[in-house]
Amino acid sequence: MRNFFYIIIFGLVITLAYWAYQENVKTQMAIKKSEEFQTEIGKARAKLSVLKAEWAYLNRPERLIHLTNLGFDELKLAPIRATNFGEFNRLSNGTNNIKWSSALNPEISQSEVRFYTND
Repeated sequence: MRNFFYIIIFGLVITLAYWAYQENVKTQMAIKKSEEFQTEIGKARAKLSVLKAEWAYLNRPERLIHLTNLGFDELKLAPIRATNFGEFNRLSNGTNNIKWSSALNPEISQSEVRFYTND
């Protein structure tokens, strides 16, 4: 009986040792993966800081003013002001050439439909 008890205890110890080893391996792999992620995050932050610096360099007001002056003859770029926009009543709604057919959806009248164009 005592030998049987020793065999069960020995099996239990071996099982627990195997389980502890497996958990140790999983923990080490998780730590390694975490370190790799931290390295990736560091590289991404470095790239982001470079991109932010480039963006700030490219969007300097002096540079943008210079580019605007270079292309003014062709593009007619100007600062955004309320006087730069046209009046709404001068726009055509673009629905003059569209024929309405109630066969598409008889429940909707022509006055309920809005037409959008990409002109």
